[in-house]
Amino acid sequence: MATLTGPIEPARRRPSLPNPPATEHEELIRLRAIVELGRAIGVEHDVERLLERVLETCFQLLRVDCGAAVIYESQSMAPFMVVARDREGLPYPVSSHVFGHVMQSHQPYFQHDGLDSDTSERSVMAVPLSYQAGDTEWLGVLLLEGGELQPRDLELLQVIAGPASLSIKNAMLVRHIQSVIGDEWRRLERVVRDLPIGVIVLDHRRRCVLVNHWVSERAELGQFRTGDVTEAVAGVDSTQLISSDTRTTVTTESDRILSITANAMTDGRETVIVIADLTEERERQSQAAHKDRVALVGQLAGGVAHDFNNLLHVILTYANMLEESLADPDQRDDAHQITHAATSAAELTKQLLTFSRRELVKPKVLDVRNTIDALDPLLRRTVGAQIELDMAVTSRIPHILMDGAQLEQILMNLVVNARDAIPGQGVVRVAVTSIELDREHAATKNLAPGRYVGIEVTDTGSGMPPEVVSRIFEPYFTTKARGKGTGLGLATVHGVVQQAGGEIRVHSMVGHGTSFQILLPATEQPAEQARILDPAASTATILVVDDDDNVRRATERILRSAGYAVLSASSGPNALSFFREHAGTIHLLLTDILMPGMSGRDLAREILATNAAPRVLFMSGYHQHAPIGDSEFISKPFQRADLLEKVRTVLSTEVSRAG
Repeated sequence: MATLTGPIEPARRRPSLPNPPATEHEELIRLRAIVELGRAIGVEHDVERLLERVLETCFQLLRVDCGAAVIYESQSMAPFMVVARDREGLPYPVSSHVFGHVMQSHQPYFQHDGLDSDTSERSVMAVPLSYQAGDTEWLGVLLLEGGELQPRDLELLQVIAGPASLSIKNAMLVRHIQSVIGDEWRRLERVVRDLPIGVIVLDHRRRCVLVNHWVSERAELGQFRTGDVTEAVAGVDSTQLISSDTRTTVTTESDRILSITANAMTDGRETVIVIADLTEERERQSQAAHKDRVALVGQLAGGVAHDFNNLLHVILTYANMLEESLADPDQRDDAHQITHAATSAAELTKQLLTFSRRELVKPKVLDVRNTIDALDPLLRRTVGAQIELDMAVTSRIPHILMDGAQLEQILMNLVVNARDAIPGQGVVRVAVTSIELDREHAATKNLAPGRYVGIEVTDTGSGMPPEVVSRIFEPYFTTKARGKGTGLGLATVHGVVQQAGGEIRVHSMVGHGTSFQILLPATEQPAEQARILDPAASTATILVVDDDDNVRRATERILRSAGYAVLSASSGPNALSFFREHAGTIHLLLTDILMPGMSGRDLAREILATNAAPRVLFMSGYHQHAPIGDSEFISKPFQRADLLEKVRTVLSTEVSRAG
C-alpha cells in the first residue's frame, strides 16, 4: 500500500488526439472486464479488495499501467485508505496534487504530457468517487496513469466510477456494521463471561461454543473447553439438555444446590445452558419458614399462656399452703408433688414463651466472665465425671446487654445437649472470645458490623445428619427418648439469641461431633452493681387487683399470711374507688397487666399521677405487651417465697429512696 507524496510539477498540456477505432477483440475484452467488474462489486464487501478489483478492471479496459484509489474520512477529509500499484503489483508513488484538485473541484481531471518527439507520451486522468442519497457524499478519487490517453478513456473511467462508488459505499457501510456488531458482541461476551451465574453454549453436536468464568471456576461442574464435545453438565447428560428445553435441580458432592436450565435456539443449532446456585436461596427460604413456624407457635403460646399461668398460680399457691400446714410426712410429700408438677408446668410455659420471644425479660449489662465463672461449678456437676469440660474464656471479654438468667439458660442448655450427645467418655468445650465483624462479614450473617461476644460449645459426640441439623431449632423436635427431653431446649436458646440481637449457627457431621456458634452484640456500658436494700416491714397495706377471682384470692392469702394488710379489687375502676377511699394509706399497688376495660398499665398511670403515689408491682402470665420500663414485675405463676421477696424488694427500694 502506497502513501501520498508531495505535489508534482505541473505537466505541459498537449492537444489530445482522437481515439483510434477499437478492434472487435479489444471490444470483447472490455466487455468481459466490465462484466467481471459488475460481478465483483456486487458481492465484494471488503473495501480494500474492492478497490484492487476496480484498479485491475481499469488496467484491462484502458491503456494504463499505474493507478491509485484513495478513500477519505467524511469528517476530516483525511485519507484513511490508499490502494496504489503498477501492472507488476509494485508500489506506485502517488501525488497529493491531483487528488486534492479533484476533491476540491469535484470534477474529472485530465492531463497529457510529453517533453519532445523522442520522449514517450504519458497521460494522467482522475475522477471523483461519489455517492448520491439526497445530498452527494464525496468518497474519494480514482486516478490512472499510462500511455497516450484520450477523452474517450476519461468518459469510460467515469462510467466505471459510478457503480464502483456505490459498491464502495456499501462496503464501507458493511465495514461499519461489522465493527459495531463486533463491538457489541465483544461487550456481550464480556458481560456473559462475568455474570454471577453459569452460562454454557453447546451446538447441536454437543460441542462447547462458549463457557463463562463462573463455570470455569467450578471444577465440580465438569471440564469445558471451546470446541470440545461436552458429555455432561454437573452430572446431567448433555444429550438430555440439548434435545429440548429442560429445567432440573441437582445437588453436587459438596452439597451445593444447582438449578440447570437449557433453552434451544430457534434454529436448533445451539443451546444455551444457564446454571444458578440456589444454596443460599434455599437456606433463606428455610430460615423464613422457620421464622413462620416460630411465629405460629408464639401466637399459640401467647393465646393460652395467660389463662394457663393463672391456673398454675392458683395450684401453686394453695399447694404451698397445704404443704406448709400438713404435719404428716406422707401428706406433706403428696402436696409437694403437686407443687413440683405445677412448677414443671410453669417452667415449660416459660420456655415456650421465651422461644417465641413473648417472655418478658429485663436485660442489663452483664460481665460475661463473671457470669460464666459463677456457673462453672454447676456446669461441671452437670456433665458428670466421664466427660471432660474444657472452659476457654479469653481475657478482655466485652460486656453484653442481656438478662443474666437467659445467658445461664443458653450455656446450660447447650452443655446438657453436648453431654447427651456423647455416648461414653468425651470432651465438651466451651470457648468464649471477643470477635470484631467488619461490614462484609456482618452482611453474611445478617448482623450489624461491630464487636461481638462469641460463644462456641463443641462436643466429641456422635454428630447429626443434615436432616436433623435442619430441624434442630424447631419446637418439640427432639432426638432424645420419650421422657428425656421436651424438645424446647434448643428452641429456647434460639429464641433468646434472636431476642438479644445475635445469631446462632450449628455445624455437625455424623461421627465428628457438633458445634454451636453464637454471636451476641457487645456493649460499652459498665456492668451493673447489685443494690443493697433496706429491710422492709410487713405492716404495709397492699392493693391487689386481678380480674381472676381465684388468682386474686390466692394472692391475698399469701400476703395476709406474711402480715400485710390487703385490699382487693376485680377491675381497674374498682381499684380507683378503693384508692380514693384509702388515700394515703396504700403503700403498694400489685396489679395484673392484662385486664378487660382498664389495663394494669392504665390503672398505674392514673394512680401514679396523684400526690400520694404508692409503689407499683406488676404481675402477668403473658408479657408480650408489658411496658415495664423501670417498673417492677413478677411473672405468674410465682411461688409464695418469690412474691414475698419481690414485695419486700419493692417496698425497701422505695423506702430507701424516700428517706
